[in-house]
Amino acid sequence: MSTFDGNNHYYSGQGVVMIGGRDASGKPTGLEPVGNVTDLKLSVATTSLEHKESESGQRGIDLRLTTETKVTLSATLENFVAKNLAIALRGDLTAKAGAAVTAEPAKVYFGKIVPLKFVSVSGLVVKRGANTLVEYTDDLTPYDYKANLAAGSVLFNDGSVTALDSGAATGGVVPSAVTVGADTTITVANTAVAGDKVILSGFAGADAALLNDKAHIIVSATPTGIVVETDTLGKTITIGTPLAVFDGAAITFDYTYAGQNIVNALTSGTKERYLRFEGLNTADDLSPVVVEVFKFVVDPTKDLSLIGDGIAQFVLEGNVLADNLQSAGSKYFKQTQLR
Repeated sequence: MSTFDGNNHYYSGQGVVMIGGRDASGKPTGLEPVGNVTDLKLSVATTSLEHKESESGQRGIDLRLTTETKVTLSATLENFVAKNLAIALRGDLTAKAGAAVTAEPAKVYFGKIVPLKFVSVSGLVVKRGANTLVEYTDDLTPYDYKANLAAGSVLFNDGSVTALDSGAATGGVVPSAVTVGADTTITVANTAVAGDKVILSGFAGADAALLNDKAHIIVSATPTGIVVETDTLGKTITIGTPLAVFDGAAITFDYTYAGQNIVNALTSGTKERYLRFEGLNTADDLSPVVVEVFKFVVDPTKDLSLIGDGIAQFVLEGNVLADNLQSAGSKYFKQTQLR
């Protein structure tokens, strides 16, 4: 054993990371904990210029000049809250108080989902003009839409399993003729294109159920007529008192939404921030270790994992800048501890 062996003080850290803005003197403008951080790291890199002498014949290095000092910061966060995401995504955070929405405009697409402007909604009413559409109750009852109130979205029925409620076609365009066939031709004024869907109702005849209260895919269209892929060859269908409603028809939503936070990503410029780590050395009786980073900027996070089996994480990563407002000591960061 060497005479000069001394005691070792090891480090294993945990603690609280806090981030805030900076005032004109470089002091923090109030710090907020960001929640659980699984990894916090400061890295220092230098770029150097090496000079070779040309006198000895060995071309030895006789000068090493540091031309750049770069400090980077990385923190892995697990607290999936809007204020942290706004920092990570270099975005703007808007806190919306709960409120009521009346006649939010939208368009209907049969068999597809249409989002509302807000999430966590209640009291949803969907209208075509003055007509209130019918929400799903069960597969035996005609309906117009299903709602995901938590996510704020509406799936419109295409009639493939359960017929639409006949009120869905209220206010539609009036067809003037129908021709049965392997594809069915309907004379009606429209602006539809191939691939759109149309809801039909009000046709008469023994086989009118093949057309009424369901969506049909348009295979071709002119301004005065459409051909749908529905096979009515040899069937009895007459004009009756029909209506047609095409994809893209106007609808409105009335609802109430709960308070929520909205983060718009990549909308703000670079912001200088102050970071403080109030740490505990778990290898040394939880002795305190405090690190203060005076001035740093965050790059937009490279990855935001939204589906996975584990706890999602995202990384705040950026540069620690030299802070000339620090009149003494380091201009980058300082660490304070008991030993």
